[in-house]
Parts: sequence; C-alpha cells; structure tokens
Amino acid sequence: MTRDRWLTVKLGILGLASMAAAGLLSLVLGWWASPIDHAATIQSVGGFESRFFPVAFGTRGIAPIGYAAFAFALGVLIGLLARRAVPAMALTLVVFAAVQIAFPLGIRPHLIRPVRVSAPLTASVIQGFGINQDGSLVQVFAGSPDLPGAWIISSTVVTAAGSTHLGAPPAACQSQQGPQPCINALAQMNLRQVILYQPAGRYWTFQWIELGIFLTAAILLAWACFWLVRRRLS
Repeated sequence: MTRDRWLTVKLGILGLASMAAAGLLSLVLGWWASPIDHAATIQSVGGFESRFFPVAFGTRGIAPIGYAAFAFALGVLIGLLARRAVPAMALTLVVFAAVQIAFPLGIRPHLIRPVRVSAPLTASVIQGFGINQDGSLVQVFAGSPDLPGAWIISSTVVTAAGSTHLGAPPAACQSQQGPQPCINALAQMNLRQVILYQPAGRYWTFQWIELGIFLTAAILLAWACFWLVRRRLS
C-alpha cells in the first residue's frame, strides 16, 4: 500500500468517524436543550441564554461537525510534523483551543453585518448612571433590549448628534434626593440607545457558515498532509 493510499484511508475513515461522533453528540445535546432554547426565543429575561452564546453555539447544531473535521486534520498534520504522539496531541489541543476562543470573539461577529436599531432613551430604560470624580462627565447604563433569542453585540448610549460623550450631568444628579430625579433628568437630554444585534432567525445561517469555514480549513490541512508526505518521499 502506498503512503498516499494509507493516508487517504486514515483521513477518510477516522475523519468521518470523528465528524459522525461530533454530530451525534451535538444532536443529543440539542435535543436535551431544546426546551431551554425555545424559552430563550420567546422571552429575553429569566436567565435563559441565547443560542448564540459561545459555549452553547459551539456544542449544538451542525457547526461541531466542522470543528471535528478541522481538529482531526490539524492533529494529523501536526503529528506528521512533530513525529511524536504526545507532543503532537498537546500542541493540537493548544492550537484548537486557541481557535475556539479566537473565532467567536474576533471572526464570528463580522460574518454577517449586524442589524442596527436606535431608540429614544426613556426613564424606564435607564438602569443606572455614573459620574466621574470631578463631576464633568456622566455615563448612562441602559437596560437590555427586548429582543428574545437575539445576539446583542453592543448597546451604546449616544447623544442626539451620535456622540458617545454625554457631557456633564444635569443638576438633578448632584442632589441628595436619590437616583430617580437624576434618571428623569437624563431622560430629558434626548439621548438614544443604539443597539447592534443579530436576529434569532440567523442562528442556522451562522451554523452553516461556520460549518463551511471549518470544513474548508480541514480540506486545506488534509492537502498539506499529502504535500508533506510526498515531499518526504521525493
């Protein structure tokens, strides 16, 4: 048996087995968590995390199949380079963990342009405020928007001109009558809450995109394995 054929069998059989195992585990976990996911899509409060939450997103749906293919191909390539099993396993774990941390933080938010909404900041939305030490700048904390199941990327309070610099606090915020007079005064400053989010309906679109990205990466890694084997034979 040639080395190319041996590598093809290993990548094909073991790679497909790892993908099938990941898909089965994801299916079981998705079935178990389906009541929680349904609750998260119909109400935005109550402690239910959105399916877009990194840990939940990476363990359900079809994306884990791509992760498994990528991890297996990565391990084979590192094994060919290291030629020692234990160091190759450790390095594969480190690289894969780094990818799993970096991808949802740095790449996933930019896969699809988020929806942008802007709404007046009313007193009922203001959850709190802060004033710097010299009393020259106020920061307003707005409550979570009512977007069940959505992925809230950012929520920012801006002025009517669109600036995040809100300026000095109203005089009511300097009084000793409690927070409510200050909140009412802040609500009269024509502030707006700008929200960037991904709607709940885009969940499976993100799943398919990530599956395609990681399968493509796995194919490229497999090609690198064949290239390395052939180079050593030449």
